[in-house]
Amino acid sequence: MDFVKPPLSGKAKNLYGISDFAFSFMANIENYYLMFFLTNVAKLPLAGIATATSLAYAGDTIGQPIYAATISAKKPMRWGKNRSYILLFGPLVVLTFVLTFSKIGSDAFALFISGTMLWATNMTRTFTWTSNLNLVTVLASSSEDRSILASRRATWSMAAGMIYSYAVIPNIVRLQSVMSEQTVYTFLAFITSVFYMLMCWVTVWASSGYEPVGEAAKAQAQSAAQQVGLVDILKSAFQNPYLLCILGGALLSSFFGAGAMSATTYYYNYIGKPHLFPLQLLLGSVVGTISAFFAGTVGQKIGSKNAVLLGQGAGIIGGVACALVALKSNEALIAIGLVRSAFMGISGANMIALYGDCVVYARWKTGKDTSAFVMGSQTIPIKVGLMMRGILVPLILGMSGFDPNVPPADATMQMKQGIVFMGYWLPIAGATIYFLILFFGFKLTREKVAEYQREIDEREAAERAATA
Repeated sequence: MDFVKPPLSGKAKNLYGISDFAFSFMANIENYYLMFFLTNVAKLPLAGIATATSLAYAGDTIGQPIYAATISAKKPMRWGKNRSYILLFGPLVVLTFVLTFSKIGSDAFALFISGTMLWATNMTRTFTWTSNLNLVTVLASSSEDRSILASRRATWSMAAGMIYSYAVIPNIVRLQSVMSEQTVYTFLAFITSVFYMLMCWVTVWASSGYEPVGEAAKAQAQSAAQQVGLVDILKSAFQNPYLLCILGGALLSSFFGAGAMSATTYYYNYIGKPHLFPLQLLLGSVVGTISAFFAGTVGQKIGSKNAVLLGQGAGIIGGVACALVALKSNEALIAIGLVRSAFMGISGANMIALYGDCVVYARWKTGKDTSAFVMGSQTIPIKVGLMMRGILVPLILGMSGFDPNVPPADATMQMKQGIVFMGYWLPIAGATIYFLILFFGFKLTREKVAEYQREIDEREAAERAATA
């Protein structure tokens, strides 16, 4: 039974990314507040935090290729190859994320529970996130479709910050009047993870009809392109210089920028004006949402690579300016950050499109559909960054003389400089390396991608005719 994918519909196009909207709430809770929760709320030892979180993220990083390979190689389940994982793993994300923000028993036991659940929540969430990300290749029929879908996804992700900024951050303080400070973070973890689960289910509904299910899925699984093994997955990575290029740059960027988001929380506790924190996130999200919405158009006009370079270059310049004013003016920091967000929104959306182009190259090169692995590989740099955050944040705080019992008003200049170093100067170094690697190393043009796609279509049409 031949499966014919329909053209990209308005429902699929506009609702694709809604689970990323919900994911952003969870990610913001983790990125901005997990380290703060462990250091300032649970008040666990810095060395223990570094060990527990870095081991959790290291285990998840090692497992990432396995997760993506499983999705690529395993036969489709009842709801399709990708949509099944999005549907089934949501409840597991809720359970594990809630336990990550907990302090149960002694310090040692609390670190064990939090660290183990941190690994588990990232593992289960990666299955849903990678499968959702791979829907770009499932829904799209061309590079133009991929650019639009990547733009929609980025738009939804950025829009979450507008609600998060005032729906979550101010309520962290308000909720402490009715529950303990520790319980507040556990409660927020529960609410945001349940919301993510529900939006995953909306995504499954919106993408219905684009993945073969039932007999059509079985028939497609028997085709040469769908019979994927470990060797095929390795070839799709190591015989794909374009994928290796952007992965290498992203790994280094994540390595150096690991502590940036955590540093923002410490910045507003020890340097900036706390009441401006939600405003910064709100304005940044508004600008980023608008930028992401038009990112697809920019990518179509100047090419995805050039759009990424434009955003990265402006982000580097803006980062230097932010670092120079961070200790002098909170307002100037926010103003410069808004301009920076406008360009970074263009970069982030079009980077997804570049991975989509790498999918086409991998299929042309190997004859196999390893799209889930290739698209999912972009989470590897994220995982490495999270692992490094578990090391860098406690390390830099320790070197800066951090003491959770010292009032923010009494913070030393050494500590303030450490926060700025972690939040800006290190990420600038990583972003600069990434820019140079992408500029000189990524040579896959949209014309070549279109040519590869035509050859793939011709090969697969000939295969279907031979087996008819």
